[in-house]
Amino acid sequence: MSALWVILLSVGMGAVGQVLLKAGANRLGELSLAPATLIPDVFRMVKTPEILIGLILFGTSFLLWVKVLTKVELSYAYPMMSLSYVIVFVMSFLWFQETFTMQKLVGMAVIIIGIIIINK
Repeated sequence: MSALWVILLSVGMGAVGQVLLKAGANRLGELSLAPATLIPDVFRMVKTPEILIGLILFGTSFLLWVKVLTKVELSYAYPMMSLSYVIVFVMSFLWFQETFTMQKLVGMAVIIIGIIIINK
């Protein structure tokens, strides 16, 4: 698998992991994380399927990212991480019905154009 595909897979898994964490947080409701409730709160988080899967995706994304860093220059790979903003925005719009504005659309276009320019 080429480095580009591993980068895209890592970025995609990290972004999907973030969306799943949000879904799990929505399911959990408020957390205090006060010392008295920290351990029960952590167990509640880990028992939430979306959070558990999100953490697994983050971990796998991390492993893939380290593999990428052994193969390519950081100045090539790291700008690709900004694609996660685009993925999270689109998934948040579809999954959580978050607002879709022209300003956000232009921002996503700038990110994509920037990645293309940097990696030419």
